Amino acid sequence: RDSLLASRVIHCDETRVQVLKEPDREPSSHSWMWVQTGGPPDQPVILFDYSTSRAQEVPTRLLEGYRGSLMTDDYAGYNALGAQAGV
Repeated sequence: RDSLLASRVIHCDETRVQVLKEPDREPSSHSWMWVQTGGPPDQPVILFDYSTSRAQEVPTRLLEGYRGSLMTDDYAGYNALGAQAGV
């Protein structure tokens, strides 16, 4: 994660996943896989994080302390990150 957070540019996106046999959750419930990419061209960093939530707290936690450019889609969950100084 330190290598990712040292990147000048990070790309971040989330996608819905369904886990059929997850403790304490219905098989029809949706979860999220959060993908972050960055790093230098010769040593790319790709991180996957699983969460039961799509709330803005997830990307805020994953990229805590990041300063640089953040490339995302138009999902409002990234707005809190974009409002931080240095992002």
